[in-house]
Amino acid sequence: MSNRRKSPRLYFDLPVSFEVLPAHMISLPPELARVFQRVTPSEEGLGRKVEGRLRDLSSTGAFVSGTPPPLLTRVGLIFGIPGFARVEAIGWILWRRTEDVTLDGKVLPAGFGVLFEYLAPEARLHIDRLVIMQQNAMDIDQLWPVLLE
Repeated sequence: MSNRRKSPRLYFDLPVSFEVLPAHMISLPPELARVFQRVTPSEEGLGRKVEGRLRDLSSTGAFVSGTPPPLLTRVGLIFGIPGFARVEAIGWILWRRTEDVTLDGKVLPAGFGVLFEYLAPEARLHIDRLVIMQQNAMDIDQLWPVLLE
């Protein structure tokens, strides 16, 4: 299985909470409103807080294992990573795996992929820095002591 992702990932197994958010409403002039179309997020489970596991992360998105909400759901996520205790993000669920599946002997858990709509610049930079550190580390055992200082 090849990795076709544009953004390098960090791999974790950390707690994450997420909540289904409503659409971000915008006010348009009547002339534009008449011809304007946009994706409307699913609001199934609106406002419900759910716990999951952050399994991989980049500065552009994440994979969360757990029961996946519907596709095109807008979610708010809160999680911590080494060196950054509280990360808050808003994103869109662009894909989901509805149940665990085994592929080439590896269990892929149920969950969903989120493309970030919003991530604070400081958090984005920290994630990018961790990715670079991970890419430059000989092995994960060398990386963790640096992160936990």
